[in-house]
Amino acid sequence: MRYSYDTVALAFDFIDTIFFKLGKNNPRKAIYNLIPNENINILDVCTGTGSNIIKLARKKALVNITGIDNSQGMLNVGLKKILKHKLSNVKLLLQDATNMMLEAKSFDYAIISLILHEMEDDVAYKTLQNTHKALKDDGKLIVFEFIVPESRKFLPNFAFKLVKKVENKELFPAFLAKDKEEYFKINGFKIDKAHKFQYTIIYELSKI
Repeated sequence: MRYSYDTVALAFDFIDTIFFKLGKNNPRKAIYNLIPNENINILDVCTGTGSNIIKLARKKALVNITGIDNSQGMLNVGLKKILKHKLSNVKLLLQDATNMMLEAKSFDYAIISLILHEMEDDVAYKTLQNTHKALKDDGKLIVFEFIVPESRKFLPNFAFKLVKKVENKELFPAFLAKDKEEYFKINGFKIDKAHKFQYTIIYELSKI
């Protein structure tokens, strides 16, 4: 990215709302629907301001959620939301995804949302491998990422062009072009299902 996450932390949720509007085609809601309201442990990797997990914690009170990020500015925004909604089932930790200090095989689900496309290959691999270690043997990984729009409709293509403008000119197209089956396989995951949206996709993965 061309900016510091600490710098954009306060505007991050506003940007997120613009690109992922509420409604039946909202991929954020699709993520929530994939996770049951049970006494399970969820890891949100590179959680940012908690865009995924704050709403998830509010909707599903039985789950226990841990969000990690290496930006204190992002986490500060998330912590304010946790206090605002008086949530007791979510915690945020200042940790680097490439060097997680978490108990092995302790999570039932992990979420990686809109970050792999910003990472150098070695960083992405370390992140995925650490996530693999943190998941239980029957644990599930949910990856939310961008794809090139298949529709010719104006709005999704316009939004995708805006995304391209702020993304790294080398990393972003390189990620889009990757064979995702192989990309995840080398890190011990297989794609069980893929859910396509206008210019994003959700992968459901399990450990090999």
